[in-house]
Amino acid sequence: MTVTLSYTLGFIRCKTNNKILLLNRNKSPWMGRWNGVGGKLNPQESALQCIIRETEEETGLNLSNFINRGILIWKVKNDGNKNVETGGLYLFTVDISEEQFENYRTPMVYNNEGILDWKDWNWITNDDNLGVVDNIKIIFNHLFTSSETDLYKVKYENNKLMSCMYYPGENPLQKEEKEKEEKEHVQKSKNIIH
Repeated sequence: MTVTLSYTLGFIRCKTNNKILLLNRNKSPWMGRWNGVGGKLNPQESALQCIIRETEEETGLNLSNFINRGILIWKVKNDGNKNVETGGLYLFTVDISEEQFENYRTPMVYNNEGILDWKDWNWITNDDNLGVVDNIKIIFNHLFTSSETDLYKVKYENNKLMSCMYYPGENPLQKEEKEKEEKEHVQKSKNIIH
């Protein structure tokens, strides 16, 4: 099954005080739930360009030092499994200084996307917290140490999270790129021998 990665999702962290900037969304998906910032890739736009643009649009912050943390793909079954939706996104994180944190006062509404607020790591990952997108609480176990080669898979049925798995080094896009590079290397080697 080929999944199209059409979105980005980023998390802005002040490592000094363990705070993460979250957005309580005004619109679907995840209306009324806390999540990272990000959005839909524009044509001809790289994932990094997208997360930088979306972050500035949604927060006013101009941050360029995002780290690619892999991809998340989802499978959603609704209406008694009649409708199955698949999709994916690129995951990013960025660390900011304590000074940047202090200068970015929340809660605030920057635009019509929703409410922005700094939340404590323990608050976000608390099992009793029903206000955070449920897969985020699980993804946070690895997100800030994962790499672009990593894969997260989530499955939902009728809006209920059924599974959220982490596969280090299993990003199929990275595997395809590596296989392509290896084939090109072999072809170049053959050309040199002949």
